[in-house]
Amino acid sequence: MHIRKLLPLVVALCLSGGGLRAQKILVGADFATRFDNREYANNDFNQSQTLFSARLTPRVGVEWQEKNRLVFGVDMLQNFGQHNGAREPFLSDVKPLMYYRFSTENVRAAAGIFDRKELMGDYSPALVSDSVAFYHNRLSGFLGRYVSTQREKTYVEMAIDWEGMYSEESREMFRILSAGRYTLDGGFYFGYAFSMFHFAGSKLDENVTDNLIVNPYAGWEFDAFFDFDVRAGLLFAPQRARSVDHDWKKPCGGQIDLRITRWGVKIENNLYLGENLQPLWQYYGPEGLYAGERFYSTTEHIYNRTWIGYDRKFFDDTMHVEAGMVFHYDGTGTGTQQMVKLSVDIQKLFDIGRKRN
Repeated sequence: MHIRKLLPLVVALCLSGGGLRAQKILVGADFATRFDNREYANNDFNQSQTLFSARLTPRVGVEWQEKNRLVFGVDMLQNFGQHNGAREPFLSDVKPLMYYRFSTENVRAAAGIFDRKELMGDYSPALVSDSVAFYHNRLSGFLGRYVSTQREKTYVEMAIDWEGMYSEESREMFRILSAGRYTLDGGFYFGYAFSMFHFAGSKLDENVTDNLIVNPYAGWEFDAFFDFDVRAGLLFAPQRARSVDHDWKKPCGGQIDLRITRWGVKIENNLYLGENLQPLWQYYGPEGLYAGERFYSTTEHIYNRTWIGYDRKFFDDTMHVEAGMVFHYDGTGTGTQQMVKLSVDIQKLFDIGRKRN
């Protein structure tokens, strides 16, 4: 069904209201553009390329009883410079956004096709790289989360993202994501992030690969003129490709993260010491088995990432600007990455119907 045929139906459903009172119509839009220039000629475990794209996601929905929300939107992506033969396509990709969300002070649940920004968890680049988070920005499935009102930054969440349907053309794929954090007095905290990817076969290529990664960590946030966040964690990635062999590979390593911020200026360093977390790359990596940063496939037992730049939100957090230089060392050489990201998120609620007396 064409989008232009769906929009009148969605608007009619929102306006009809089914006899509910105290409803609100939601109208909003997300915009994001991302420039990412990667110069990795000196590295053995990643490739140079330039990614430059923009996306616009207009959305409309209805909210009732302050807890329920039904939203429909269209995610439109354009990769700059992309050509189809001699013709440039009008848009690189157009996909739907449609979900139901239940939200209270402590609980949030969502079902349908919703934006990745609905996730609250702190997922390491070893689990989800920044480019995957941008280009695979929609989750298709369910999300549930509990947030404590007694302790700040204390939560637990779980989501399932169905990425592929079993057919002759595509693999059956789904990913389970979960994260949690508990904050103690004095800025100390501990938490975890988890990903389980079921990477099955198609009707023409029967095979199943299991890919898990778990990241428990502990850290300390404190203010000493600059804002500091120091964290240490474990990365454990058991995985098995049943069509290759039946033995579980269990690579692991440790990571130390340091973040220093002030006035929007940010310095961040991530040091990983350990084994290759992507040992099946030669078989299934190019097909999408791994969502994590490619540098974690290093066999030199070290990967260091240093980010220096500017990261700040403006206009009541509706606009987010991020720009910086990133240095990557994978044990074989140093590569650089220049990044500029701008995002805007605006929405407005309009009252309709009668309010309760």
